[in-house]
Amino acid sequence: MKRIIVAIVVGSVVAAFAAAQTTAEAAAKEKERREAMRGKTVTPVTNADLSKTKGKPAVDLPPAGDAQPQVDAGEAERKKKAEAESRLKGEIEKKFQEMKTELEDRAAKAKERAGLLDLKLRSLQQKFMTFNSMQTKDQVQREIAQAYQMLQAAGAEQAKAKDDLDTFLALAAKDKAAAVGIK
Repeated sequence: MKRIIVAIVVGSVVAAFAAAQTTAEAAAKEKERREAMRGKTVTPVTNADLSKTKGKPAVDLPPAGDAQPQVDAGEAERKKKAEAESRLKGEIEKKFQEMKTELEDRAAKAKERAGLLDLKLRSLQQKFMTFNSMQTKDQVQREIAQAYQMLQAAGAEQAKAKDDLDTFLALAAKDKAAAVGIK
């Protein structure tokens, strides 16, 4: 359970860091855009002006040749960012699969142990019914009690492992849904 919580916290911190970095980059780009627009002439357009100004541009744009290097630099930056996000998603998916596999293995082992203890308990009960001597029946009865206690503990462990796996999968599905909703 602690590993699940740690994985969720680590994933949230990484996502928050990536989002914070994106916000900082967006603010820097907006500042650059505003500085570039500072010397431009802008014509405010109202509803009354729309009928008078058909076909007239609201903003004078520089020639296409000047804007091309900025687009290439921005594109390279976007590519880098996309590669970093892809790498981060790959790492998160890998950690998710590792945690899922570990929890599934734990649940399977707990189920197998509970099954074996149940089998042992049944064989001891059968052994108890076939003995005629009271002394050996007392010993078998003690073994039955021990096996029953171990079976109860194994059942509780199996239920906890299943709950941990279900909780992990539910949180993972919720995080994926939230990530899709963000984009």
